[in-house]
Amino acid sequence: MTNITIIGGGACGTAVFIELVLQIAALGLTKETKLTIIEKDKDLGYGVAFGTDQPGHLLNTQAELMGIHAHEPEHFSEWLKRKGGSYRDDVKGSRETDHSYTTRFLYGNYVAGQAAHYISKARQMGLEVAIIHAEAVDIHHEASRYRVVCNDGDHHPSDFVILSLGTPKPQNYKDLLDNPGYIDFPWPSEKILQKIRPEESVGILGTSLSAIDTVMTLVDNGHHGPMTLFSPDGMLPRVQPEIPRDYDRRVLTLSHIHRIKRKTLTKVSVKDVFRLFQQEVETHAKDKVDWDYFNREKKDAEKLLHRDIAIAEKGGDELSDVIYSLRYDAGTIWQMWDADEKKLFKKCLGSHWMAYRHAMPLYNAYRLKALFETKQLHVLPGLEGVEFDEEHRAFNMKLEDSAPKQVDKLINATGSPSHLEKMGSPLIDRLLERRYLCPYPAGGALIDRLTMQTISPMGGESIYALGHLTNGMLLDVNAVWYNVRTAATLCEHLLSRIKYGSIY
Repeated sequence: MTNITIIGGGACGTAVFIELVLQIAALGLTKETKLTIIEKDKDLGYGVAFGTDQPGHLLNTQAELMGIHAHEPEHFSEWLKRKGGSYRDDVKGSRETDHSYTTRFLYGNYVAGQAAHYISKARQMGLEVAIIHAEAVDIHHEASRYRVVCNDGDHHPSDFVILSLGTPKPQNYKDLLDNPGYIDFPWPSEKILQKIRPEESVGILGTSLSAIDTVMTLVDNGHHGPMTLFSPDGMLPRVQPEIPRDYDRRVLTLSHIHRIKRKTLTKVSVKDVFRLFQQEVETHAKDKVDWDYFNREKKDAEKLLHRDIAIAEKGGDELSDVIYSLRYDAGTIWQMWDADEKKLFKKCLGSHWMAYRHAMPLYNAYRLKALFETKQLHVLPGLEGVEFDEEHRAFNMKLEDSAPKQVDKLINATGSPSHLEKMGSPLIDRLLERRYLCPYPAGGALIDRLTMQTISPMGGESIYALGHLTNGMLLDVNAVWYNVRTAATLCEHLLSRIKYGSIY
């Protein structure tokens, strides 16, 4: 019997498990295959992203795109309608259910329910499923099989291993780890609630969606002290229109990019694509664009938020229209670049892409606006470093163009590291040592993007990877819709190898 082991049972691991069940059934492999899921938490489907029960932690993607099934993005929205839809307290937005934003925990309940349903279905049709509640810490390659080692000492033999490890916590500011006033990760939120008194001043490292979730954790639990977000660029995410407008691109198209490559016989660079992007926005605007207007770096975050809300209330602007129209093509463009071009994009445009592409729901934007107006919330750019003042038992935030700002407590919400060696995972460290994983220069692991197999000198042929582990070679690896698509690709290739053997 062929055993497939999935390491990680969050949303990404659940998506690949469900797809395996469906494809195994379709191929008639239920008697020849066993599925093992190794997940340290007691419940499948939640993980860090969707295990938070804080009411202010919202999805930043509309319900109609969040289905856990490949090729059925509307599945979650249909489930949500049966559960009360937009009338629920944990569903936000003034539009119909399809265009609403739910709490992360409600989405986690949906994914957990789908996991339980397909575990039951699998067993009913004779497919063996084992759930191991432990943490995988090592993998040994022995002959043609693997042995997955868990922290409880148990070993689990497997023919194929799928790494779906979730999103790692930040690994910067390690010199502060022993400081009782420092919180190295916003999740689980209990750490914040236990360590921070409501009246204390709080510094939050980062200004992205994770930082906004951290603010919501504090205010939803009665925090009334000042909160300041610190980052080098000081850029908050933009605000999503409740219903993004459809836009049909005419300049920045895949066919246009390929035509350039075909005629010049050279790779299309980041500069080439950005030039097409600018032309597209100006074509949409029917006029020249003042690009400094869209540069958000170190500008007044409160003023920008007011402007962003006004734009979102009107349905968006030319720039947001073009960016949202790229949802399904951006990953293909990303794959056209080599590692050097990808690193150039991250260095020159990465922060702005994240701010514009991964925008916040309008509901949370209104809440931030109210906090700015009461002067409880501030955003300060130019962060250069952090020092702890032993005399005053406070953190001094060193800023580029102003005097240091002092805060009582500090929370790291800077986001996940891109590179394998910086992810702080014992399992990844072991796999790097054994050369079962190879780092990709732009981040994550080297993989065959057509199959999701890892590429390594030693034993990686039957190890597959999903999600954040592939962040350099693939784009949008933090998006559910993208991960369920890559899960389907992975399953098709893996099961073809089982069914047809060496030709795959």
